[in-house]
Amino acid sequence: MSLPDDYIAVLEHLGRAFAQYRRTTSSDAVLVGGAATALRTSGAFMSADFDVVAADDEAFSRAMIHAGFIAEGGTGHLAGGFRHPQHRNYVVEQVSGPLFDGLTDPRRMIRLVTAHGGEIVLPAIEDLIADRLGQHAVASVSDPSRLLQARALLKMAETIDREYLHRRIVQEGGDPALIGL
Repeated sequence: MSLPDDYIAVLEHLGRAFAQYRRTTSSDAVLVGGAATALRTSGAFMSADFDVVAADDEAFSRAMIHAGFIAEGGTGHLAGGFRHPQHRNYVVEQVSGPLFDGLTDPRRMIRLVTAHGGEIVLPAIEDLIADRLGQHAVASVSDPSRLLQARALLKMAETIDREYLHRRIVQEGGDPALIGL
């Protein structure tokens, strides 16, 4: 699989926004959820929603506008999201609260540098798997998509800290047995 060209273009714009946010706040905005899963699985699971955790609502809004995005209403967690005028099929939404309720180890995050010098920050693979299993636990029983995502992420991971992964799955409300832990 691979990511579509327009998806990569949105990531370039988002990478510029993340870099601007870091310059102005000295902290990272982090891509989570389905879009982070899309990146980690090279497009095996796609999402048109780019969920972002960023602590400073105003700075994030300014960084997004600086990168060419248009706010759909409000700012921060009250916003309807941001869309880039050249890529209206995708929406960037700032999600509330600290990254994984403050339970993640920020030293495990990875920073991807885009072709034009932007930055996309992703949670550790273990945190992403735990998030997908936590989401699966509260999803409709007829929707196995997040479980499939968690299994694919685990299979594709180069290395896994199984102790950390088990702890994070339990913290997120998921079932470690669903992926053989």
